[in-house]
Amino acid sequence: MPVILPNLNRMLVIYKGAWGWIALSQLFVILGATFMLLIPVQISALIDKGVLAGDIGVVVDKALLMLLFAILAGAFSMANLYIAARVGEGTAHYLRKEVYKKIQTFSFGNLDRNPVGVLLVRLTSDIYQINVAASFSIRFALYAPFMILVALVFVYISSPDLVWIFIVVILITAVMFGVISWLLQGQYIVRQQNLDRVNNVLQEDFSGVRVIKAFVRKDYENSRFKGVNEKFRAASLSPLGTSAFILPAIFLILGLSNALVIWFGGLQVIAGTMGVGEIIAFTQYFFFILAQLWILSFVMPQIISAEASAGRIAGIIDSKPNVVDSPQVAMPGTTGTQGRVVFENVSFSYEGAGGKEVIKNISFTAEPGQTIAFLGPTGSGKSTLVNLIPRFYDVTSGRITIDGTDIRAIPQDEVRGKVYIALQESVLFSGTIKENIGFGGTDMPFDQLVAASKAAEADGFISVIPSGYDSHVARRGANFSGGQKQRLSIARAIAPEPGILILDDSTSAVDVATESRIQAALATMIPRTTRLIVAQRISTVLMADKIILLDKGEIVEMGNHQDLIARSPLYMEIFESQLGGITREDIA
Repeated sequence: MPVILPNLNRMLVIYKGAWGWIALSQLFVILGATFMLLIPVQISALIDKGVLAGDIGVVVDKALLMLLFAILAGAFSMANLYIAARVGEGTAHYLRKEVYKKIQTFSFGNLDRNPVGVLLVRLTSDIYQINVAASFSIRFALYAPFMILVALVFVYISSPDLVWIFIVVILITAVMFGVISWLLQGQYIVRQQNLDRVNNVLQEDFSGVRVIKAFVRKDYENSRFKGVNEKFRAASLSPLGTSAFILPAIFLILGLSNALVIWFGGLQVIAGTMGVGEIIAFTQYFFFILAQLWILSFVMPQIISAEASAGRIAGIIDSKPNVVDSPQVAMPGTTGTQGRVVFENVSFSYEGAGGKEVIKNISFTAEPGQTIAFLGPTGSGKSTLVNLIPRFYDVTSGRITIDGTDIRAIPQDEVRGKVYIALQESVLFSGTIKENIGFGGTDMPFDQLVAASKAAEADGFISVIPSGYDSHVARRGANFSGGQKQRLSIARAIAPEPGILILDDSTSAVDVATESRIQAALATMIPRTTRLIVAQRISTVLMADKIILLDKGEIVEMGNHQDLIARSPLYMEIFESQLGGITREDIA
């Protein structure tokens, strides 16, 4: 592979299992090309020493040799084609696996910067481009230069006076390919960027199709998709237009070159310094060059396109997770998870150190078995705060400890084995209800799943479905209501009986009575579990041991309901706006 394609080189080097096959394929390339190049030599002898000399024996011998060489060349080419396909598919398979594994290591910050549509393009279109380029490279990267070089040697030996025509053709073609390659690299990068935008719009529209219909925004979304699709079409036409120039230019160059060969070669035949067979052999070599350049006119754009895709894949592979495990790993405790969570002057910025802080100087303690609730206006930092506990993000300053150990000293997988969360968005996976509830642990007893479902108020609707816990769950839980998905997500979070449970506004789609029963059931089922609850409505937090009131990323008040109702104007404002019809005595 040429040095100007560093990213594609790198993708092929990554797939180390291919090197033995690649070496074998290139041996087949050399053998196939060699036998193909020997055919014009036999043509020259057949005409000059057989046909023109009237020797039928030479004609038969040379014809049989040509047939043998053609069969061998074809056999080696077929073998190379098989290996090329094998390596191309193997490279694509390996890259899909490695890129997928890499994405699984990403922190939430990496995922924030790489939308789902972008990642899907990397794993599909970009890797397909590399697959095609790997196959083409193995078939032609050595074959075409070898054919041209050996043909040049044969021409120099047989017709040194005409070799200059070969050299001129090769130099002109090389310059043309260099310029076009430079143009194509930039054009293919722009095309793939526009493909990202198309896929992002498709991802959003298909995920939110119900919202689009509900708000009668079909025409607007059609217009939006038309815009990005038009830009993608224009970006796709640019490299096609550049590539379309290659083939006619090659035919023009070689047409003029053939005329020069016939002109100067014909003069030498007339002068008696060259045989008819030699000039026919010379034109055969020119035909080989024409064939290779014609093939390269199709192969080169594919390889340039793959170089752009390989650069984008390399960007994913080179990405470093924002959250990494410390080399100084804390020893796991011998008494299991107690569930004591302490925030010590914690601040956090999505932009890293020096960026705008969305959490500022947060300090509090959650004792084992307590229920801690976070309340505050939208954007006050409630979800961001609880996302720091399982190390979805790492704090910018300060520290968070679980049972006295800084969570940054605990491997991420171990932290998340202590902390289970029902996220704001209730995501279910295609499969069965039982598989979704048991997602947090392997070989979880069925009775434990049922108990979790009952605590989450999910067993009631599961039981009336004909297949019960073996019922099918559509992609993203599309066959369940919002409230049902939330209850299944809560059941999934509590089924492993975690030491620490986070409910991130995960009862917003259920009624107040159901929410109250869920909270009571959690206190009974997992009494020793520390429960951290993010809430928008005040009814969710009334019975919490400690309510932390947040505003603009800072703690403005902390205490139980009675404490806050007595001293916090902001808490009183929220209470009156949501539960204004209920007296304080009723709540107490």
